[in-house]
Amino acid sequence: MLTEIAPGHWKARIYIRDTSGRRREVVRFSPIKLSAQGRPLPDRSGQRALDAVMAAAVAIRVDLDDELSDSITVKQLWDHYRDHLVSLGRAEGTLSRYDEAAKTFDSAFGGRRLFEVNTATVEAFLKDVGHARGPSNMRTARNVLSGMFRFACARTALAVNPVREARMAENVEAKGRTGGAGDLTVDELRFILSSVRTSQIPCPRKLSKAERERGTPVKAYTPPTVAAYCEGADLADVITLYAATGLRRSQMLGLVWSDIDLDEATLHPVGKVVRVAGKGLVRVTDDDDPKNHTGIMALPEFAVAMLKQRKDAMAARRKSSPPKPGVEDLDLVFASAVWTLRDPQNVGHAWQRVREALGFAEDITPHSFRHAVATILDDAGLSARVTADVLGHVDVAMTQRYYMARGRPHRTAANVLDRAIGSTPVDLDA
Repeated sequence: MLTEIAPGHWKARIYIRDTSGRRREVVRFSPIKLSAQGRPLPDRSGQRALDAVMAAAVAIRVDLDDELSDSITVKQLWDHYRDHLVSLGRAEGTLSRYDEAAKTFDSAFGGRRLFEVNTATVEAFLKDVGHARGPSNMRTARNVLSGMFRFACARTALAVNPVREARMAENVEAKGRTGGAGDLTVDELRFILSSVRTSQIPCPRKLSKAERERGTPVKAYTPPTVAAYCEGADLADVITLYAATGLRRSQMLGLVWSDIDLDEATLHPVGKVVRVAGKGLVRVTDDDDPKNHTGIMALPEFAVAMLKQRKDAMAARRKSSPPKPGVEDLDLVFASAVWTLRDPQNVGHAWQRVREALGFAEDITPHSFRHAVATILDDAGLSARVTADVLGHVDVAMTQRYYMARGRPHRTAANVLDRAIGSTPVDLDA
């Protein structure tokens, strides 16, 4: 309630319920505000008094021990929620991705109090994110907001999660490559594994945006062959183990030789490589990381043969060019030229160059090898549970839904039908 007690001077009054549950009256008057010349400025609409009483109300509603309340801002809620995620041991990559999402809703409505955020607010924000940054970022933003408000509902008087009923905008234009990793057939996989070691197809470098706009590269040069480039970039063995295990890039580059038992032909991935802000590339191990499942997997013979040859070659290179003093030697299976961790992004960029040279679509990513392993095991008649164990999935349904290729002709199914009813006379004129 606003009352003008004198021209340009107002009294604002509000009733609130404090943290003890008691109803309290809070009164504030228009605070003094001076002009550049030091003269008092009138509060013509009472807004200064209203802002003062609302600030006092918020201070009362927030618990003295800094617990959450529905009067804190969305930005403050994110700070609490992030601390909660850290206490749960969430991966650095997850936190970084959530931090980026938090920047978008902070600029949109980060100053709003929780009780001021409704479903319409969230839907409008998600629509803007979708059009500006694509559907993937829109889904991430919704997931982060939903988790935040679910966290708040359990700890404050906030009764409803406004994100729960929010619908994401449809027909949002995708930004860049979308749709997930494409599928590889067995023949295509064989072709790739052969090409990275023997192909004489030229492997030009990827042009920068400026070079693509000009239509010609800055400097002309004779590109290496695919085989030569893969040898120089140490990519052939990585791709071979992709096809043999379906490991993620981060896991592949985090392998150390103690993870592998060549006599038993088994692999036990323990760590993965991630980029941490302020630290750079680090190898992390976390038993509870859903994207670093640490089960033991059996290796096919072609992978064992490659790893034995690689181990001998790495030992010879270590003698001729040992790690420099001060460099942490992790005994990595896929170490860089100076025996440090390799960046998964750089390996991905190297594959893009090879992919373009071999004529594959841009959706054939390193993750496509993971899909190919799932599809091959499915075609062989292995259960989804076995395939999920190989890929390190906790949820078998996810393996079936996202990793096994669909919509292909199944000759085996046709043969089963033929054996069942093929010998039955059929009157084609009926």
